Amino acid sequence: MRYFPTLLILLLVFNFIGCQPKVRQAPALPLPPPAVSDETAEDPDFSCAYFYFLWGRQAELAMRLPEALEAYEKALICDPDADYIVRKIPVILLRMNRGEEAVALLRSYLERKPQDTGIRMLLARVYIGLARYDEAAEQYQVIHRQDRTDITSLLLLSELYLNQNKLAAAEETLLEVLRVDSEAYPAHVLLGRIYLSSKRLDLSLAAYEKALALNWSPELLLEKADVYRLQERYEELNAIYRKILEDDPGNEPVALALIHSLLLDDKEDEALAELERLKARVDHSDKADQSMARFYVRMKKYEEAIELLRSSLSKNSDSETRFLLAVVLTQTEQYDKALAQLRLIGKDDEEYENAVSLQVRILRFMNKEEQAIELLERVVQDTETRSPDMFVMLAALYQLQNQTELGRSAFDRAMVAFPEDEDLLYEFGLFLDTAGRQDEAMSVMQQVIERQPEHGEALNYVGYSWADKSINLDKALAYIRRAVELRPENGYVRDSLGWVYYRLGRYEEALAAMEEAVRLAEEEDPTIFEHLGDVYFALGRQEEGLVSYRKALSLLDEGSVARSNLAEKIKYLESREKK
Repeated sequence: MRYFPTLLILLLVFNFIGCQPKVRQAPALPLPPPAVSDETAEDPDFSCAYFYFLWGRQAELAMRLPEALEAYEKALICDPDADYIVRKIPVILLRMNRGEEAVALLRSYLERKPQDTGIRMLLARVYIGLARYDEAAEQYQVIHRQDRTDITSLLLLSELYLNQNKLAAAEETLLEVLRVDSEAYPAHVLLGRIYLSSKRLDLSLAAYEKALALNWSPELLLEKADVYRLQERYEELNAIYRKILEDDPGNEPVALALIHSLLLDDKEDEALAELERLKARVDHSDKADQSMARFYVRMKKYEEAIELLRSSLSKNSDSETRFLLAVVLTQTEQYDKALAQLRLIGKDDEEYENAVSLQVRILRFMNKEEQAIELLERVVQDTETRSPDMFVMLAALYQLQNQTELGRSAFDRAMVAFPEDEDLLYEFGLFLDTAGRQDEAMSVMQQVIERQPEHGEALNYVGYSWADKSINLDKALAYIRRAVELRPENGYVRDSLGWVYYRLGRYEEALAAMEEAVRLAEEEDPTIFEHLGDVYFALGRQEEGLVSYRKALSLLDEGSVARSNLAEKIKYLESREKK
């Protein structure tokens, strides 16, 4: 940084203040102490540059951006190499929606000084402001190539990838950070979050433990607790909550989390004791009342839960409490009372969308599908509160009434309202598949992948569909392997992997994938068991194959075509076994 004599700075400031008129007539700049020509002088004029810099800074703070830009540009004429001025002009240009000019200026500067990391960082920020993310990423990569010990650019690059939901790229970037500096705390934290989101829980736990060893904090400890929660390791989870409560007894969210964890661990007496301690510590807490009500519901003491929630609402009209009351009333089949509560939840309340969804479910329970459709049609007209999920529910209701075209119309409207939503497009593909329009569904799913190459569910759909038809098997395998990387704990994706291996004749790999699918599936699925049976037969393990088929048969609905077909298959195979 250049040294600027203190006395000279003060003289310039006093001169700057003294030359201002009492009433400002126009945003014209005052005459500077030295003259400024349009041509760059051979020797920089520091006093001239700093004078205009001070003027530009005052204009910037006052949001007089054109005036600030003019002042900074004049300052740069006085001192073309003043980094502190070069950094100001692109920011002003960006704020004036002149981003392309900002890019041109910074690139011009970098042609003269390609090693200037600060300017390159600023160029990356400008690219991000212009949504030119690939070019921003390239700037961070250039910085790291120029200095392999630099991790700041890599950390910024990983955050850029995370904001784009490019988890694999972010992960690889963070691993590179750790290859440079194994003690980089932010890298361990971000990796812990990436592994947690992709359900690679052991890796997540290791990353959080390393981060905590480097810099312990209760907030990070709670993130680690999420890993234990997903692993159902309740003793370790409860120990974390109790550790935090020792240091902060009044931490209500953690106390509630402990209560919930104890309930999941079937320690109801301990949960009740914690609830009583929590209620004793606070005069009134909606969250505590809600937790107590959930406890009563778990104990099937529904009237106690309803009474507690009504009492809480008499003191404070909280939408979350009201929604929970409606849920309990629904569980006890008091549908009219539940609807009355849900209709009191306004569209500005956080629980509004949930309230609409529950109203639709209740109306279906009451066989009032027409009213449910009317409700959703009314809701999706409101541009402030409608959501993609509301359109999806509406389309599903039309489909249940065999009004497929009206359902498709609902999706058409949804995609006009939310044109960038890949998940909505994916739901449209599922709708078409359910309607028996598989070719159209495949086309839609491939559009999803074009928009979002990391969409695990769409990759799985396309890969499985190809495998089922025994076409494009190598590409199907690539798609499904990527889906497994993105959704490693999803049993249905594992089933797809097993199925494509089966189609490829790689039966041992198919068996391993199928057995893992059975373990991971959220509930027993007849298709997975039938596929497993097919693999066993391909391996010559007929007895185990028949066991799997019979298991699949027991899970299929009576009278369904799938059950009838499978029963015939089993009968045929059993007759062959007897010969």
